[in-house]
Amino acid sequence: MQQTVQIRPSVSYLVKGSLAGARDCSCPCDPCDCNPCECPGASRWPGWRLSLYHLLEGHYERISLYGHELLLLCLALPQREADPTSWQEIILTAASANPTTVLKLLEGIEEHLEALPAEVQGQAPRPGRRAVYAVPLAYEEQGSSPVLRVEFLPARARLLRTAEAGLAYPPPAWTYSGPLARRGSFLWQSPLR
Repeated sequence: MQQTVQIRPSVSYLVKGSLAGARDCSCPCDPCDCNPCECPGASRWPGWRLSLYHLLEGHYERISLYGHELLLLCLALPQREADPTSWQEIILTAASANPTTVLKLLEGIEEHLEALPAEVQGQAPRPGRRAVYAVPLAYEEQGSSPVLRVEFLPARARLLRTAEAGLAYPPPAWTYSGPLARRGSFLWQSPLR
């Protein structure tokens, strides 16, 4: 009996952008983006950690990012304090973003997005597909550090995609208005054929 295997052709993509982040901890950094945080006075468990991906140029299949910036925020939140197995990641994007574009891009680049703190990596489940929400989200460059304003209220956020079945707790409400630490730039490219 002959077996047929369908192979998905590799997708062509090239995405460039900048990366910034922050985490909630008790150290004196403003913002703290240490991972793990070993600053004097830091608590062992952060309250949350975020990675903001500012997609500035490139393409994914026929989607062009030239002249169309896109923000993707990977947010790690605990369900229970100091329990490393209760952490989960969700993805937030601006309410004005095109949902079709966001979900199509995530097909190829979601594997690059991460926010889990080093303290819980390897203990918290990380599904291949995370829940994606459109929320009020604003990001601007101000002097030496970028500033982020975001409000995630699950009852009011627009769910664009659910997480992998059975792997996520309902995420708690979360808001942030403050500075981010720059992490540099990124370049994601499809493998050469």
